[in-house]
Amino acid sequence: MSKIKISILFFFVSLYSLAQDIHFSQYNDLPLALNPSLAGNMDGTMRTGTLYRNQWNSVSVPFESIALYTDFKSSPEFLRDQNIGLGIQILNDQSGNGGLNENVFNFCGSYHYFLTQKENQLFTAGLSLGGFQKSIDINKLNFENQFQFETANFGSISSNEILENNFLINFDLGLGASWTYYSENGHQALVGFSISHLNRSNSSFYGNKAPTSRKYTFHSSGIYPINKKVDLDPSFLLSRQNKNTNTVIGADLIYYLGRKTVEKIDLKIGLYARLGDALNFTIGMNHDNWSIDLGYDLNVSGLTSASQTRGAFEISISFVNRIFKGAKNMKYIIPGDRLL
Repeated sequence: MSKIKISILFFFVSLYSLAQDIHFSQYNDLPLALNPSLAGNMDGTMRTGTLYRNQWNSVSVPFESIALYTDFKSSPEFLRDQNIGLGIQILNDQSGNGGLNENVFNFCGSYHYFLTQKENQLFTAGLSLGGFQKSIDINKLNFENQFQFETANFGSISSNEILENNFLINFDLGLGASWTYYSENGHQALVGFSISHLNRSNSSFYGNKAPTSRKYTFHSSGIYPINKKVDLDPSFLLSRQNKNTNTVIGADLIYYLGRKTVEKIDLKIGLYARLGDALNFTIGMNHDNWSIDLGYDLNVSGLTSASQTRGAFEISISFVNRIFKGAKNMKYIIPGDRLL
């Protein structure tokens, strides 16, 4: 029975992968994929990072995804002290033993506009231009008509699946907007909305019309200082694509170790729930401009009988060339802290 369950699991996941975008549990560590308006929206002038995900490794050939991105913020003279953000990202997804490979490239641009003279409210609007390339090896896929119940395995029977082509390249367009609020005592809130695949490019290998489903994403996050040493950073994500809804809610707890005016050292732990699917546990550290996060998904969906709750491992590394090397609010730094 275990072989049957595993076969059904990977048949289901392969079909799901064909219909959905690449996704990461640590979505906040991949800002350009979350919302193009987040390009350049940071406490620095330049940011770069990578995120790697390995899923179902404990069961069979893993599903592997990797992302690379970089973005920066600039203030051209003609914008009169307003900012723009520019960035690029590259994503690759290998869907296990299903033979499906996807590469995504996006160029993101955003415009930043302060809504108040205090510059404590920021509105950003962004555009994503790029494309995707998909390829598939049909010989690596197993279908229901090939399964032999006598041996509880897939036989050598032909699947009778005929593709017009196994290689696609198409243009892709996305839009997004976000609002960020900063307070003098360290509180911060961000709310954003984005639409991916606005042009609905064809994604069929069979030659028929199968437009890529638009993905609508609503996200929010914040920073809530509990005391001088601890911050609570809650986060929420709601996305919908092809009649599938992805809802994630959770928070990071940040503990400050470093001396504020000399170095920035933070320890962080997090717990997130992707409703109906998985629990994600994270642990990480910030050191000055560098950040590293490790995450693991525990599968709690209907596939637990095959997965044994084992899900995905993720690692994220990023660098931000921050305007201020130390604490987020320089106004409240006391020089005497250097002596403590």
